[in-house]
Amino acid sequence: MRTINQRFLGLGFQVGIPSQVFIRDISIRTSLVVEGHREKGYSTYRYTFYKITYYPKGSHEKVYMENASPRRVLQRVASFISFLEGVRN
Repeated sequence: MRTINQRFLGLGFQVGIPSQVFIRDISIRTSLVVEGHREKGYSTYRYTFYKITYYPKGSHEKVYMENASPRRVLQRVASFISFLEGVRN
């Protein structure tokens, strides 16, 4: 069974902090980020998935998922990556 770190590596992400922070650059200014945190009442990390774009005078975030299980966030991220790759082709 592959770990969440291995799964995100397979999706092209860099592992910032194992099991907690994953980053994939999709352009010079834009990155996809998945951040995990512990939340009371859950036995696993809960994840937030968002896209951040940096501009000369600030940044913009678009949140796609919050408080998601590892399974749900992996499904959503894989779907998003598939969509991006389809758009580029």
